Amino acid sequence: MKLPRTCIPCEKIENDAYDWYARHDAKLEEVKNKRADIVFIGDSITHFWNNENGIGYGADVWEEFYGRRAVLNLGFGFDRTQNMLWRLDHGEMANQSPKVIVVNAGTNQFSYTPNYSGDTPQEAFEGVKALIEKLSLLAPQAEIILMALFPRLPEEKQLCINELNKLLKAYADSSQKENLHFLDLTAKFLYPDGSFNTELYQDRRCHPNSAGYRIWANALEPFFKPLI
Repeated sequence: MKLPRTCIPCEKIENDAYDWYARHDAKLEEVKNKRADIVFIGDSITHFWNNENGIGYGADVWEEFYGRRAVLNLGFGFDRTQNMLWRLDHGEMANQSPKVIVVNAGTNQFSYTPNYSGDTPQEAFEGVKALIEKLSLLAPQAEIILMALFPRLPEEKQLCINELNKLLKAYADSSQKENLHFLDLTAKFLYPDGSFNTELYQDRRCHPNSAGYRIWANALEPFFKPLI
């Protein structure tokens, strides 16, 4: 069966508000000297949590929770699963034996641009699954926290996200990997009536603000504290 493009490693597809190649080179230097207990991997939602590359939507929360911990942020703005796979194949986890890896990947599979026509939820799922498999090989000792994608506007993207989250949950529930944990914070990013809570988003549609990142950090602590 032909693999979907979401599973085939490739370099950057989009331009964002930073230099993708320079960030990759910086991460290669970082892992030469750092031994991280916690690794985050993902797209701009992870990248923009701390203040690397001058963008820090939740930098205060990052400093509070992770400033004194050995943490590696492998979030890259506008990355899709195939870009994350490429980065892992090209050294961004070199010399690392983390205790926990947090994976928040897949939302950009539904970002349609002149460079990218978008993927189906099933294709997006295959990419995230390939990422989990790759990380399991690179760091077999690590607990892996697989995040459900956060709510996002517009509504057509949310429909795709809902379907992908169902596939991710089913995968985690049926997996033989005892170290794989699925964490779904969807309800915490919605109003009580189920509508999208814009107050938790920097741009009112996709990227969390400080309050949103605090929800994420608090939800991760029960996984981190026994290990770190």
